[in-house]
Amino acid sequence: MRTSRPAYFWCLMVLTFLCGRGVWEASAQVEMSASAMEPSGTFNLDAIVFAGATRGQERLDVFIQVGYEALSFTKRDDRYYASYELTLSLYDSAGSLVNEKTWTEEVKGLTFDQSVSSTGYALTQRTLSVGPGAHRLTVALTDNESKMTRHLETPVLVTDMWEKPFSLSDIMLLSRVSQQGEKRSMVPNVGGNVGEIPDFFYLYCEAYNRERRDSVRILMSIADQKREKVVEFDTLLALRPGRNEEILKVSHGSLQLGDYRIFLRAYPTSFQPPLDTGYIASTNRAIIVRWYGMPKSMKDLDLAIDQVRWIAKDDEITYLKAATTPEEKQKRFLEFWKKRDPNPNTPRNEKMEEYYQRVDYANRHFTHFREGWRTDMGMVYLMFGPPNNVDRHPFDSDAKPYEIWSYYDLSFQAVFLDETGFGDYRLLNSLSEVYDKARMRR
Repeated sequence: MRTSRPAYFWCLMVLTFLCGRGVWEASAQVEMSASAMEPSGTFNLDAIVFAGATRGQERLDVFIQVGYEALSFTKRDDRYYASYELTLSLYDSAGSLVNEKTWTEEVKGLTFDQSVSSTGYALTQRTLSVGPGAHRLTVALTDNESKMTRHLETPVLVTDMWEKPFSLSDIMLLSRVSQQGEKRSMVPNVGGNVGEIPDFFYLYCEAYNRERRDSVRILMSIADQKREKVVEFDTLLALRPGRNEEILKVSHGSLQLGDYRIFLRAYPTSFQPPLDTGYIASTNRAIIVRWYGMPKSMKDLDLAIDQVRWIAKDDEITYLKAATTPEEKQKRFLEFWKKRDPNPNTPRNEKMEEYYQRVDYANRHFTHFREGWRTDMGMVYLMFGPPNNVDRHPFDSDAKPYEIWSYYDLSFQAVFLDETGFGDYRLLNSLSEVYDKARMRR
């Protein structure tokens, strides 16, 4: 149990005495308003390599997803319009530019609700020819209204798909597949998050059959970060000569929060277990399981439960940690946040999103010997969010480093002192004062 510390006003008197002067305002380790945090909006990039028409030049399909939240819309005749520029650049392993494309996209005629939708997005595809080897792909998004520019990049490893008589392309994730007569429509899942897709998702892969096999046995497995298989099944695929398009339906009900990798391996139909060797072709890709609005750093449900300690009651923590199965733990965790959802009739839980974005921020800015969310600064930031004002004193000659965070709406100031001089700021306010102020925010 942590011992109580002196109340704020006594701490401020001591610090003022040590300094022998009034406090002065400077740039702080913590942002002073929510608007100073990272911009919102979905911006995702995916790059899939398929066999090209000629050997030595494979086909690179690039998908760029731009969420409406990332764009600035203007109103014309009761409709909303946005325009943005994209620049796609491909570099080889030596860092030389080998291909680049720039173009402008427009989003036209949306209603107001569509323009502010957290789930709405524009999807763009471009195709590049690329030779085998390691590459780096970057995309720059510039909103033509705000002039704000954002960047994404991803490594691209291109293999020679003509080298062997039988080969597999990269895996493309699909969020939806529909069929009308002979026409099939596929919607790519650009972000790689399958946690927001109900029940199951799809994989698309091409098989290049130059040795005229009649069929192959495909073994699909999904492994977690510990390389333990959590999903596995095999199926028999009939083949025709040349290029074959295959779509596999994958149930993900057993996948918990975390990062995974999908493996596809092709075997001769006569091959028997064990199946760790003997495959004639293989391909793999990463996927993630996240809930709506969660940062990518949130990978562990046990840790996510631990991180609510600053806002949960003792009996709620006990109830969350008493779950005996992963399914029950997840159910209780979502129930905990559903009680705090300001708009329960929408798919988003803004309160949960905001809290774990604060966790992400605390880990990036306050980590010091301990994870940022576990520190005193992290605790205050998770409870109250960014302060309205920060006074920072890292280099006063006659006093130890300290910071004062001010929250005007609560008439509250949190004082942190670095006793060691190594950036380990400790809260000087009493915990009872902090929790009393936290109750005012609930």
